[in-house]
Amino acid sequence: MAAHGEIGPMPDCAIFADTGREPRAVYEHLQWLRSGNVLPFPVHIVSAGNIRDDILDSCRPQGRRFTSAPFFSREIFPAGSERPVFDEDEYGNRVQVGTRILTRDEFRDGMGKRQCTYDFKIAPIAKKQRELLGYAPRQRIPAGAVEVWIGISLDEAIRMKPARNTWQINRWPLIEQRISRQACLAWLRHHGYPEPTKSACIGCPFHSDAVWREMRDNDP
Repeated sequence: MAAHGEIGPMPDCAIFADTGREPRAVYEHLQWLRSGNVLPFPVHIVSAGNIRDDILDSCRPQGRRFTSAPFFSREIFPAGSERPVFDEDEYGNRVQVGTRILTRDEFRDGMGKRQCTYDFKIAPIAKKQRELLGYAPRQRIPAGAVEVWIGISLDEAIRMKPARNTWQINRWPLIEQRISRQACLAWLRHHGYPEPTKSACIGCPFHSDAVWREMRDNDP
């Protein structure tokens, strides 16, 4: 839309944060966008590594760093191990009052913290923005130095949030024009452009059953 003059001013660039685990169709669409025949501004690719490799590595005893993603997990406490016993004190605080020896295996199920978006998307993009501005790490950037366009549609307005850094100003052009996802797709078809695949990690636990089925049937 910016290339057609429907949204302005013309961006200086676009930045794509690659987690290393996008669907094949996303990389193909990205290559098309960067072909030089589509956009009048460059598309930079940044990466903090391969999210799958980093998550697996963080599970090993000598892993380089802990990578937290919202995967379902199970912690196993084997029979014979010692476990704490808790109670409440007079103020209602949880305190340990003793220990117990397990007579059989116990399990604790849960879901990991969603830190992956920051580690693999937000932080690498901010680093590239700082580089493009010409500022060194930890060097102070003036407030409002960058206007960041976020391409979420009207259907996702609940995701609108202020920028984390004072030197960034977030803007949502599609929401400003009250454009839904379906309207976006209609615009692309009208101009003869391919329909883009949703950008999301292949193994993200937030996929719907429909997405898992689509992957299974068409992109195993």
